[in-house]
Amino acid sequence: MPKIRLLLLLLTVALVTQNGRAQSCRSTTAGKMAADRMAIVEALRTLYAGAAVDDMAKMHSVTAPSFYAFDGGAQYSNIDNLMKPVKKQQDEGVKYVWAVTKPQVTIHCKDAWITYVNEGSVQRPGGLPLPAKWLESAVLQKQSGLWKIVFFQSTPVPSVAPAKD
Repeated sequence: MPKIRLLLLLLTVALVTQNGRAQSCRSTTAGKMAADRMAIVEALRTLYAGAAVDDMAKMHSVTAPSFYAFDGGAQYSNIDNLMKPVKKQQDEGVKYVWAVTKPQVTIHCKDAWITYVNEGSVQRPGGLPLPAKWLESAVLQKQSGLWKIVFFQSTPVPSVAPAKD
């Protein structure tokens, strides 16, 4: 009989805990949701701001320790590895401009995902900036009150050459 009571007690605690999580998730106000959406978009913009000037501390400030990414057909186990090829190109004089446009954010409790169009440019040494576009998405988690990027993926949109008459 004591095992059944213990089991019932554990089950009750689990249900109460789960219900408490659901309640706190449902009680989020519209203002809080709007602030979270802005913070999520800002996390991606901070990532790009750091990447543009090789500021790894800035990029680490918005990425989770478990961060990983799919980019350019490769998988990266952390933000440092993702930035190695970008840094190499920047050291060779390539300049990137990134911009988060058309963001669509979905939030569920402490998890969120964002899809957006990254519209920017790539400028090779001695050349003019060429428009570039990527379809991107990320998964974020709220950790210690801050939204952290857990997963990131980027797919380049092929440029279309103008039609010749």
